Amino acid sequence: MGLGVLGGAGSWLWLFLASEEATRGATPDGSGANPGIPLGLVGLVVGHVVGFLLLLMAAQLARHRTASAARFAVLGLVIGSGVGLACSLALTGGALVVPWPDAPYTP
Repeated sequence: MGLGVLGGAGSWLWLFLASEEATRGATPDGSGANPGIPLGLVGLVVGHVVGFLLLLMAAQLARHRTASAARFAVLGLVIGSGVGLACSLALTGGALVVPWPDAPYTP
């Protein structure tokens, strides 16, 4: 479960970092959505899918019924992701993504 929490925190933190990186440097005029959010969402989804598959494989070894293993994997994923989200929010000051700047970037 500890590795799941680390994976959950890493995937939620990836969403924040991808949006944060897009706000640096020579950004566009600031209109529209933050362009780093889709990249962060892809990392978040891939991390959760890989985590679910690893949990499902581990649960299949420990439990003989597929339905029981799937329930265990879903519960483990939800708990690990929730704790990871809480850790990520604690590290980022409560921000899930970096807000897009209101003004254009000026060096």
